[in-house]
Formats: sequence, structure tokens, C-alpha cells
Amino acid sequence: MKPLGPLAGKTILIIGEADFLSDNARGALIANQASVTGPIVAADAIDRLSEGLIVDAVIIDIAISDDAMLWMNEWLEARKIPFIFARDQRSAGLPGGFVLSGRPADINAIVFALFGQERPFYH
Repeated sequence: MKPLGPLAGKTILIIGEADFLSDNARGALIANQASVTGPIVAADAIDRLSEGLIVDAVIIDIAISDDAMLWMNEWLEARKIPFIFARDQRSAGLPGGFVLSGRPADINAIVFALFGQERPFYH
């Protein structure tokens, strides 16, 4: 039996376009015992979060609009829900954010940022 890791039983919301989360990245999160919701576009995420969608952490595509990014930032910080901004492997050359891929180093960096510190990472 695989020991429980920091993602065990956690629900991770992915905010971005449909192709933001690769099958490899989804598989890596699930292999780390996370439940993955999404990806859903920012406007739908705002609605679902406002309506009470419960998540343990959020991974947000750095390509969302500035207005949506600001709303997410304020809303998630106010509720102390850990979140990070990320880019997918196709945009790995862009600056900023974590890389959301199936590579163990990328997943480990995301897991540590969200759940591995005394205080969660909030952007």
C-alpha cells in the first residue's frame, strides 16, 4: 500500500482552458492521491467558487485575464485557500508561475508550494 502523501484526499481545482491540464499532469496529481476538478475556465470558476464549490487548493493558468486573476487572488486569500499560478508545458518558455506537467520535479514543486510549508503558498 502506498503511504499517504500531502495530496492524499485533497481536491485540487484547475482553472484554465480545456487543454491547460495535460493527461500526464492529471495522472501525476491523481498518482499523488489528489482529486482533480477541472480544468474550468475562469468565468465558470468564479461562479462555482461563489456558489460554494469546496476545494483544498487551486492551480490557476497564468494566461487568464488580469481581472479574473485579481478576483481569484483576493477571493482565495480571504478564505486562506492555497493557490499558485502555473503555465503548461507548451508555454514553459514564458516567465512566471510553476510548470504544470507530469514531470515529478514539476509536480513536487507544486505540491510543496501548496502544502509543504508551515504556511501555504498564496500566489
